[in-house]
Amino acid sequence: DITDMFMNRGVIITEVDRNGKRSELDATDGGLATDLPLAILVGPGSASGSEVLSAALRDNGRAVLIGQTTFGKGSVNFLVELSNGGALYVTAARWLTPKGQLIEGVGLTPDIVVAPGDTEATTGVGPQLFAAIDYLRQQIRTAR
Repeated sequence: DITDMFMNRGVIITEVDRNGKRSELDATDGGLATDLPLAILVGPGSASGSEVLSAALRDNGRAVLIGQTTFGKGSVNFLVELSNGGALYVTAARWLTPKGQLIEGVGLTPDIVVAPGDTEATTGVGPQLFAAIDYLRQQIRTAR
């Protein structure tokens, strides 16, 4: 739903089950912020849902990814409780980006690679943020 807010059309994610059957989730028309330039900061702590959102917006030309390669958690999992009190964690499917790239175990490579600064993790301010600001300023200048 969040990804759909930034898109009017296009594939958000492709799911491939264990039998190879593919199903796609498509954006619907009428997103709330489909014209804004977007930059998404990513890194090793970006996983699962944030990777789905990032890949969808990047692959559909809605955003650039700035930072470092993401974690690579692109699988659909569920927990099965066992009668002995244990549990079994089962992977039922894998996610592919709209362009068909595997996320699981690979992650997303950013469009603009920028290493974080020494205090970026604790303060939120550093080279990655400044790279995003510079990118967005350029997009706004170009749009005028």
